[in-house]
Amino acid sequence: MTVARKIFSFHAFCAALLVSFAFFSLASGAGEVRVRYLRFDEVQETLRLNADSGLPGSEIAESAAWDAWVRTRDAEVRSRVDRGIEDSISNLILYGTSFTSLPRVESVERASSESGELAPATIARIHALALALPSAAKNERVRFVRDFLARQEIAKNSEERYFAENLRRFIAEQAAYQKKLQEAAAEADPSAVYLARGTLFETRGLSVDTSLLPNFALEETLRAMARKGVLAPGSMHRIAVIGPGLDFTDKRDGYDFYPLQTLQPFAVLEAAARLELGKAEELQVVCLDLNSAVIAHVQKLSERGRAGQAYNLQLPRDPRAVWSPEAISYWERFGEILGSPTRPLPVPATLRGVVARAVAVRPQIAARMKAYDANIVTQTLDFPAGQGLDLVVATNVLVYYDRFQQALAMANIARMMNRGGIFLANNVLPAQHTNDLEYLGRRTTAFTPSGAYGDDVVVYRRR
Repeated sequence: MTVARKIFSFHAFCAALLVSFAFFSLASGAGEVRVRYLRFDEVQETLRLNADSGLPGSEIAESAAWDAWVRTRDAEVRSRVDRGIEDSISNLILYGTSFTSLPRVESVERASSESGELAPATIARIHALALALPSAAKNERVRFVRDFLARQEIAKNSEERYFAENLRRFIAEQAAYQKKLQEAAAEADPSAVYLARGTLFETRGLSVDTSLLPNFALEETLRAMARKGVLAPGSMHRIAVIGPGLDFTDKRDGYDFYPLQTLQPFAVLEAAARLELGKAEELQVVCLDLNSAVIAHVQKLSERGRAGQAYNLQLPRDPRAVWSPEAISYWERFGEILGSPTRPLPVPATLRGVVARAVAVRPQIAARMKAYDANIVTQTLDFPAGQGLDLVVATNVLVYYDRFQQALAMANIARMMNRGGIFLANNVLPAQHTNDLEYLGRRTTAFTPSGAYGDDVVVYRRR
């Protein structure tokens, strides 16, 4: 071994040692945090406020009934994880490019005829995914699909029928969601659409997909709050991301030519650091999710960070999707605090025009991530006194629950937060929640110059 290599190895060893020491200090300082079911005494105020709602569970009046309901409800919610994976598989069939060179389907509306028959292009892509299954070892997402089919005990040579049946169900559900929104838009109340969106997916499978732009809306909201003096420099130490998700193949602008990745934990940490609400190397991010694949992914990237390995994020963008200059600027500077630019993976020829950049997240940052298997509606975490959460983010998560369950989640979030902590979501939430959360307002961020595509962020502060 040359002297240069010895010096490099020694420096790499020291870097990994420092990362490990930082994480050990973080874990030991925070104490052991466990996940448990919410107790009856912790939800009585939410039950009282929602007693007349008529929603399942809101009528409970004694401890034993609550203990039974919360466990049954937790199991029911978790049963929707597999349906969410099936939705992700449908998106992969329609838009994936890693398993086929066939053109992508333009939209879910173009995937079938008005009578419900799958279009020839859709059938061809179903066939292509089925053909790719035997060689799944070369493709992480196809391997994910193959393993899921095995768990579901889908017989060999029946995969295409399974994909087709699932895709028909997926297309019909998407049409039903659009119809619900159109009916709300036809009402005289201008807030009807916003209210309809608030519980739009309360019976849908729990999706794993994620994308970049909702994080732009979060950062813009935090920036506006900092400018108004609502947030003080250095006020954040611990952040929670509920449902961080994986970039599988998002339904609007997702791609699959790079490994699975999670974006939001890093995006929120960077936003806090950019706005000087906390230091990047000192902020801790806690991820709460129900999907074992998401939890395992976050745990693995954190372990690799403690071992001194960077975490690469691929950031594709289609210039034909007309983003606002501010949204483009966000994409261009994303990761500047997290790490350094690295060479992006090549974009497939079938995605002509798509551009990409990539960021290598520093190991010290990746090591700051921690994941828990927790249902925000039914389960809570007991943080040591004074070491609660300063910022909680839940985008495209609470929309999967009814109003009563959303109120339970809000009370649960409040109990895990420090006083003065901030909670951000991107769907309207019920007014019948405990007084621990103070509503501060709603902010709209446009992703396009016309404002036709964007996101609304609602803001609460822990009293």
